[in-house]
Amino acid sequence: MPVDPKEDFVQRAYLALDADDVPALLALFSADATVEYPAPGDLPYGGAWEGHEGIGRFLDLHDATEEILEFEPNGMAVAGDDVYVRGFFRGRSRATGRTWETRWVHVFNVLGDRIRRWDAYFDTAVAVAAHRS
Repeated sequence: MPVDPKEDFVQRAYLALDADDVPALLALFSADATVEYPAPGDLPYGGAWEGHEGIGRFLDLHDATEEILEFEPNGMAVAGDDVYVRGFFRGRSRATGRTWETRWVHVFNVLGDRIRRWDAYFDTAVAVAAHRS
């Protein structure tokens, strides 16, 4: 069965993330795209990050806050302009050295040939606890 073009597009985003190729990743986002991660105020990278500059800051803060030990997207579904991805994450807080893990869901809104929005959902309680000293 052929891969949906939107699914292929999101897979390219994950490949750029895995390669830590920020310019390639940002090229997949529209200039006015938004990334939204939960727990603003509790996680340094939580909140809404807008445009290429904001998304770049989000990525920098995430890298400064956590070491990614395991990140595995393992299922995708396309519904209209949205691509739903589920996966697993295990990371280590750079501040406390504590590890944490969670299953997650990402929702990408893809219009034309650009990502317009990326929303993340995961167990923020375990993330916040791992980062608290």
